[in-house]
Amino acid sequence: MPDIQDEVHPGQAHWDQRPALGRRGMVLMAGVVVVIAAAAFGIVSLVSQGSDTQASAIRVPTSGWISGQEEGTETIRGTLSVDERHCVYLETGTGEKVFPVWPAGFYGRLDGAGNVRLYDGADELVARDGAALQASGTFQSAAQYAGEPCLPGEGDVAVVQSEVTVLP
Repeated sequence: MPDIQDEVHPGQAHWDQRPALGRRGMVLMAGVVVVIAAAAFGIVSLVSQGSDTQASAIRVPTSGWISGQEEGTETIRGTLSVDERHCVYLETGTGEKVFPVWPAGFYGRLDGAGNVRLYDGADELVARDGAALQASGTFQSAAQYAGEPCLPGEGDVAVVQSEVTVLP
């Protein structure tokens, strides 16, 4: 059997030889990769249209309270809703809007129809728009939470200091 050797010309190192793929081939390869990525992105975008992936995250006022800490003694109750400013609130049985300060890590997601979903710090769904909620907590001065979104400038706010329960 004859030995097959690399084609190396005398006096020329193997790294000095022509590359297997020329400049034109590399440009063509990069173009194909870009076209495939753009097509895949378009397909994913089309498939996810109208689903939860179209929801946008909205900040809610949060405190430093985490599960396992001492719970508050006041009852906080209402129906989960969102206003035109994308502020999450609880509407009480008397029609009053209570803008709670939620436990650490909570956030909301607003879908294309304007409905809100509330998530906890572990990214678990807590409640959907229109759900009746109950929690324990305290009422504290809004000034203590200056800089948090969607809170009144003065008066007291409901600070949730327990797990949030969805009522039947």
